[in-house]
Amino acid sequence: MVLPADKPAAPATPKPPRPAWRRVMARLWPWLIALAILGALFTRIPRQALFHALKTGPWFSLGLYTWVQWLLVLTVDSFAIRVSLAITGFREPFSRLVLARGATYMLGLVNYALGQGALGVYLQRSGVTALRAAGTMLFLMTVNLGVLLVIAGLGLWAGGSTRTAYLNLAPLFYGLGLMMALYLAAVGWRPRFLQHNPVLAPMWQAGLRGHLGAAAARLPHLLLLVLAYWGALRLWGIPVPLAQGLAVVPVVLFVNAVPITPLGLGTTQAVLVLLFSPFVPLPDPEVQAAVVLAFSLIYYVCGIVAQALIGLWCFQKIRAGPGQG
Repeated sequence: MVLPADKPAAPATPKPPRPAWRRVMARLWPWLIALAILGALFTRIPRQALFHALKTGPWFSLGLYTWVQWLLVLTVDSFAIRVSLAITGFREPFSRLVLARGATYMLGLVNYALGQGALGVYLQRSGVTALRAAGTMLFLMTVNLGVLLVIAGLGLWAGGSTRTAYLNLAPLFYGLGLMMALYLAAVGWRPRFLQHNPVLAPMWQAGLRGHLGAAAARLPHLLLLVLAYWGALRLWGIPVPLAQGLAVVPVVLFVNAVPITPLGLGTTQAVLVLLFSPFVPLPDPEVQAAVVLAFSLIYYVCGIVAQALIGLWCFQKIRAGPGQG
């Protein structure tokens, strides 16, 4: 009996390229959303009050404060990354990792996820497979979320509140807490049908003990970011209580990391106005909002400049290689 020969596979039909207008819109829509949010804020807040707050605010002090903040952040962030990578089996000299992390700040100016993705590319170039690098970045981001929830919990325990003048954040905290509990339960249970997924390999390798160690190393970094935001608010004349800052600033950092707009532009300003306007010691709610919006814009610009210059310097150093530049 002669079996029929297998038919040759039909050649794959190439996908037609996306229309040019779709490519343009894919790049523009985050900026359009950001501009729409900022436009809504500018139309609701008196321009005269906003200009007065921008004119009289402590620009120089906040700019110097931001520079010191980001230099410290780079150091403790790199340490936390080094510990987390060692837990997943990748070891790198601290000085080299500082430069690599600083260089990713340039892409992080677009959004948080892109900056983390650049760190994943660095791991690939160091010999880590693409899937494992993606899993390592997922591990790092999950640990970040867990630590932010811990800091928020400390703030609530110290007397902060999930209920603000305009928002009740309790559902957000409960939802994220439930997600984190399910994740840690999966790490402890180690379902067999998930253990062969290469993206999840760093999670299984770390285990619950590794997650705890990575979280302990990450705590100084994220606590510094939260306290830096709280201190910047007070420097601008917005006396937010420490407990409330610990409870609520993690929400600002979380919103900033969600890749809806470029580096949280618009979304971060809106959340800051909603959360912190009532703490401005002025009677008019519109003037309160103007003070917070002015702060958020200046702090945002100072952060962009600091991260861009630090990132450019680190990129030039790491490109020059050891012993050069």
